[in-house]
Amino acid sequence: MKPEAPESMVQGLSQLLRDHGDTVLDGSHVLTLLTPCLQVVTRLFEQLFPRGPGTGFQALPTHPADNVPILRTQFLLDVLQKTPSLKLIHPPECPRQFDVNIFPFKSIRSLELRCLPPHCLRGLRFVYSQLEVLICSRCITSLEEVISLCGGDLSSALPWLELHTLDVSYNTIHSLDQSLELLNSLRILDLSHNLIKDCGPYLKVLSELQYLNLGCNLLTSIPELSVQSSARLHTLILRHNQLSSTSGLEHLYSLQHLDLSYNLLLEHSQLTGLSKLKNLRQVMSI
Repeated sequence: MKPEAPESMVQGLSQLLRDHGDTVLDGSHVLTLLTPCLQVVTRLFEQLFPRGPGTGFQALPTHPADNVPILRTQFLLDVLQKTPSLKLIHPPECPRQFDVNIFPFKSIRSLELRCLPPHCLRGLRFVYSQLEVLICSRCITSLEEVISLCGGDLSSALPWLELHTLDVSYNTIHSLDQSLELLNSLRILDLSHNLIKDCGPYLKVLSELQYLNLGCNLLTSIPELSVQSSARLHTLILRHNQLSSTSGLEHLYSLQHLDLSYNLLLEHSQLTGLSKLKNLRQVMSI
């Protein structure tokens, strides 16, 4: 990286937020950053906080009012601390050993990670309990490394109190784990485009689940759900799996939308059990 590149990066981000900061702060647009850009910005903040970043809202130490770089940095810090939605993209040319710290984002409610190995992420332990939406694509091999260990923080998480939407599609997850016990408020779960063969009992802890997408996996049986989520689940997507039976679906009496297409259901008689689902509005089974 050229010496002037970090300063140019900070100037560019500052100008972008001056032009469009209002739409970022009101949540109508998501702030999208490449990880090298965020790394430059956080290192700049760290230089100005010799005692380390705190957990509450922060202001830079007093400096002359005509110090343009400091004023620009203070503006950036103010906006990032109030930003509700963040999307981080890790470019393919960047190394897998690459620390990215999200400590400036004090008000974050929605976080998306794309191609960012979870061990590279720092600062999740300070905000996980306030996150409402978490999206991880092309970066994880298990739920535990993000949900239980908080990525690179490697800390034991308590329940994610506000998380209602988890999208971990397009990863290489082979199996579920006990980290789902920390997601008491989860209503929407997307596990599509992974390598899951069997969900085991792990989905039974999600009592508030309303939408479940397990499409494009390797399932051979219908996943087990709790009595509570069986009463609440309205959408179930199981397309592109290896299902040869619909046994288990008859208990999902609140189901409205069901996708069983591209499985091993060869006979129409295998769908007769769905007649018990009186709320079913749409079935895809081709």
